[in-house]
Amino acid sequence: MTAQILMISALAILGSSCSVLAEEPASDWDIQIGAGAMVKPDYEGSDDYEASPLPLVNISYKDLVFLDGPSLGANLFVWNGTRPGDQLKIGPLVRYQMGRDDDDNDALNGLGSVDGSAEIGGFISYDNGPFSAGLKAFQDVGDGHEGMTVELEGGYRHRFDETWSVQAGIATTWADEDYTQSFFGIDAGQSLRSGYREYSPDAGFKDVSLSIGVNYALTENWNVTGMVGYSRLLGDVADSPIVDGQGSADAFMTGIFVGYRF
Repeated sequence: MTAQILMISALAILGSSCSVLAEEPASDWDIQIGAGAMVKPDYEGSDDYEASPLPLVNISYKDLVFLDGPSLGANLFVWNGTRPGDQLKIGPLVRYQMGRDDDDNDALNGLGSVDGSAEIGGFISYDNGPFSAGLKAFQDVGDGHEGMTVELEGGYRHRFDETWSVQAGIATTWADEDYTQSFFGIDAGQSLRSGYREYSPDAGFKDVSLSIGVNYALTENWNVTGMVGYSRLLGDVADSPIVDGQGSADAFMTGIFVGYRF
């Protein structure tokens, strides 16, 4: 999981870490908002870190339509098992994928920018008590990286008492050649401008990651979440000139957030 996906995971951790003291929503709407700060690499594959503020938004309506950080989706199919917490959901997703500026780091000089863009796709998620698993697939439709990614995720959550809970996750991401070329490849023009050798990474699994978040419920509505994460770039992506030698295949992330549930 890259720093980009780790940041999305941080949104999910805060979104799912509402106060256990809060009762079920009295209305059809469930709204949580929050803000915090996160320390992460300044580009995917960098060994330089930056601290960034991060607004957090998690909204759902009748457990049908939801806004989870940068993702907007709908639960078009919901299957409830015979045991509490046993549930399967399937639906579409729209997400904004952040791009990359060539002035984010000196290692990117001459490579040009990758524009941010909209992605469309879908998801399958399964929850079984404290355990969860999911698959998400996205295709760029905004003329940014022009690629496709598939994300596989697994998680576990445990409540210690009415105020403390912990959530851990593991994930991996597969990316096609358009994505890997956009973020990690070096074409002839980029090679001439930057001094890097030409490089064309193939499609494949590009990262694996671990994350953990600890939540403390201050009141029925307010909660504080701290998270840490680690990811490792894999294969051709890890061998890119902007990673091998100029950056690092290893990435760490940490952040703290405050959330409020209406």
